[in-house]
Amino acid sequence: MRDGLHWPIGVITSVILIVIACALTIYVALLQPVQEDADMMQGYHSLDASANEMIIAGLKFNAKYKLTYIGQGVSLEGSSIAYKIEDMNANPVNNAIVKVVLSRPVIDENQIDLENPRIENGVYTFENIKVAKEGRWNILAKVIVNEDFRHMNLKSDTTDKDVYEYGLDKPMRNYAANGGRTL
Repeated sequence: MRDGLHWPIGVITSVILIVIACALTIYVALLQPVQEDADMMQGYHSLDASANEMIIAGLKFNAKYKLTYIGQGVSLEGSSIAYKIEDMNANPVNNAIVKVVLSRPVIDENQIDLENPRIENGVYTFENIKVAKEGRWNILAKVIVNEDFRHMNLKSDTTDKDVYEYGLDKPMRNYAANGGRTL
């Protein structure tokens, strides 16, 4: 080849390879399923539409009730998921509806719906809860007392005994929900 043809052939070949790489990236991305996160037990579209109302509802709930997570972190061997609900005069609340879902972050194929807690003196306990896989788990709860409600989103890991709270009104921060801290 003549000396002047190396550069144009190299540039044209590079452009063609870049276009092929972009097309391959788009093709592989289209093959991957979209998996939505279900924080606050809703899809992200409805959560986005009602985020302010949910924050206000949580603040109203917090003005009337004290919600504390007193359970353990998730475990393959079994653990206890428990919430304590009191009014502002430290009287136990035994008429709440507590809905709890255990799920993997972003992937909901291993979701575990917890029902029928044992209620004793304001403590709602789900006993001997076993998760199927090691790793991080979300403990998502919706607590309803009369017309007031609040979500409590917790992160737990099978290798770490601490549980961490996050949510709309609580950006991810690393303070343990264990040990009876008020959330």
